[in-house]
Amino acid sequence: MWGETVWLAEISVSGFRNLAEQGLEFDPRANIIFGPNGSGKTNLLEAITVLASGRSFRTIQDDQLLGFEAPHFRIAGKARSSKDKEWSARVYFSPAERKHYFFDRREIAKRSLYAGWLPVSVFLLDDRRIVAGPPAYRRTFIDEAVAKLSHAYRWMLSEFRRVLAHRNALLRRRGGDDELSVWDKRLAELAGEIRERRLEYWQNFNGHFEQMSRRFLPADEIRLEYLPNVGGKENYLEVLARSREAERQIGYTRRGPHRDDFRILLNSRPLRVFGSYGEHRLAALALALAEAETALASGRRPIYLMDDVAAELDNDNTHLLFDLIRSKGQLFYASARPPAVEGRRFHVRQGKIRPV
Repeated sequence: MWGETVWLAEISVSGFRNLAEQGLEFDPRANIIFGPNGSGKTNLLEAITVLASGRSFRTIQDDQLLGFEAPHFRIAGKARSSKDKEWSARVYFSPAERKHYFFDRREIAKRSLYAGWLPVSVFLLDDRRIVAGPPAYRRTFIDEAVAKLSHAYRWMLSEFRRVLAHRNALLRRRGGDDELSVWDKRLAELAGEIRERRLEYWQNFNGHFEQMSRRFLPADEIRLEYLPNVGGKENYLEVLARSREAERQIGYTRRGPHRDDFRILLNSRPLRVFGSYGEHRLAALALALAEAETALASGRRPIYLMDDVAAELDNDNTHLLFDLIRSKGQLFYASARPPAVEGRRFHVRQGKIRPV
């Protein structure tokens, strides 16, 4: 799918949230989903995200995605490309069987191997959490962005978390130095790989963010600063060895890439602290657009999923937003009222979606 224009051609859902069992065909350029609040617009965007990545952007609890009294949910879809190729995928979940992933009729054992077959960039109204929320939101943002461009990174991150969990369990039961040193070595190897991939991505992403932030906040100086928990000159293996005794007392690993962060500086001051609500929103939008631009520059044309992100923007910024994404990838835009954008329109009411 690299270097091709790929779009979601169709989707079918059953048992998912409040959505009725139905199938839909989409326009390869723009799809506008509108209807009353609570009708199921965001649920459709969420279903597309689950189909593309195997995970919701709202919750990690799959049981919460089940429709009322539904024994399972099933989301299936087909994507097509500008080179006349077609792919099919399906995600199935039931509390008894858990989640299953299928790509081109083959079952995929892990989400880390399934996610990313269809590149999506999600824009939410409450994305300001990335700017103003705790570091975990920003780490997730970066990790998901890198993983969209590298299956190896997604596996690496999964393996790091597995090793980290083992080390933490050892710390809690006050394991010996010899046993801990085995896990420390593997953790340090993975941490080095993760750091290298993140910084490589960051160099490309940072330039795109500067361009986007100048468009939305032209009167201000705005820049990003990466905050690694372990500095480049520190030997992580030595850091882990020095921290063992203190970490045995608390039962977890305090240092490492799982504690990295980044911050946005507005006129040399932390935007998180000194920025207004509106500046947070515009900076979050610039982050999301920069992530999409980085994917585009890497040869992956993303699918844009936007949940009423223009609701709190003025007319100039709304026009700027749609100008920036026009012709760059397939668009799904959900709002109570359809924006003045050409595309196929779908009306949603009580979970039933119909083209109009």
